[in-house]
Amino acid sequence: MNLQELITVLKKQENNLNDLHKVMLDKQNILINGDDELLNTSLIKEEKLLLKIQLTEENRLEIMQKLFEKYEIDHERYKLEILIEGLKDKVNDKIIKGILLIEKRIKNIISEVTKVNSQNMLVIQQSRNLINETIRALINSSNRSIVDRKG
Repeated sequence: MNLQELITVLKKQENNLNDLHKVMLDKQNILINGDDELLNTSLIKEEKLLLKIQLTEENRLEIMQKLFEKYEIDHERYKLEILIEGLKDKVNDKIIKGILLIEKRIKNIISEVTKVNSQNMLVIQQSRNLINETIRALINSSNRSIVDRKG
């Protein structure tokens, strides 16, 4: 197991997360426009990407476990920052800087995905509130007229 395999899996994860970010932005537009058919397609794409992300993460952890053993790094969990700290003075600084750069980009993408997900949840909540208010208005309208007929 070598560090290049870790870099490859990290780049793959970065691409997966970028794809997820795009799908979630598309979903946001679909939610706003209320297109049920496109929403179903978007949800299927999102689920497939989440599965790819999970499988890639499992692969990353497996690679990291082997790297921790190879470089004899003490650990509690297989985290990149622990690996990087353990690799200092054992491998080329360029490799460490490359891993750090990819990790930083991944963290930024995750932050963006989290932000878009929160926005999407807000859009969904607002839609639910609007629907509930509309239903309440219609139910209460049976007691009184919606339109003032005197004017």
